[in-house]
Amino acid sequence: MQVKTLPQSLHRLVDMLTEALAQTDHMTPSRAREIVLAAEVQVEDMMVYADFDHPVADCYGRQMVYDGGHFEVMVMSWNPGDYSSIHNHGYTQWGVVQVFGHTHHFMYRHRNDRLEFARREILPAGTAIKVNHELIHQMGNTTSDRYLTLHIYGSNERDENVTADAKNYDLEHQRISHTTGGAFFNLPAAEVYDFEPGPEPTDAVFFHYAHLLMDYYRRQPDSDQLRQMKQHLLEQIETRVRE
Repeated sequence: MQVKTLPQSLHRLVDMLTEALAQTDHMTPSRAREIVLAAEVQVEDMMVYADFDHPVADCYGRQMVYDGGHFEVMVMSWNPGDYSSIHNHGYTQWGVVQVFGHTHHFMYRHRNDRLEFARREILPAGTAIKVNHELIHQMGNTTSDRYLTLHIYGSNERDENVTADAKNYDLEHQRISHTTGGAFFNLPAAEVYDFEPGPEPTDAVFFHYAHLLMDYYRRQPDSDQLRQMKQHLLEQIETRVRE
């Protein structure tokens, strides 16, 4: 959601980013992180964009705060148990994610047609991590409290749609979905405009993913389609256990 008047600390962040971009044609993730930390964005200012009542089918709440062309500022809302899909950030070349609650965070390495863990960690509240085009990650709320996260995505080359062509890793289908939507499990067909074959996940990655996906399924209203998706996932789990 675009607004003309931003809350004070978010306005300060946008001004600082705009000023920095006016002085360079090559923003870096490290410099962006410095700016985000210096802006000292306040949770109470972000609450204007909170969406804790997001649909169950969405993995988390997702609201646009500011779209400046070369960069976007978003606020995400996380209820207990909310997890994103495994994803990258499209055309993003620089960016930052700042968490305002203890956040379960997984980074992945995609190489030689394999998907493996690069890092598994808990990000303490207040942590700001750097984002670039190579980052493949997944995040979620493993606590009993709800909280917000702040997301800045930017490009030195594009002046619009910097998060377009994001990749979601659909391990249950061994494919990558290209989307301009959120990093959600089971994306609607209307939000996917292309597919490509996905990498082979390690067992550790697949079983972790399957656990989160099945938990996501259990939150949905029962239906024939949902039962079929559960059965498909269970068959894949059984196949891997037998191997």
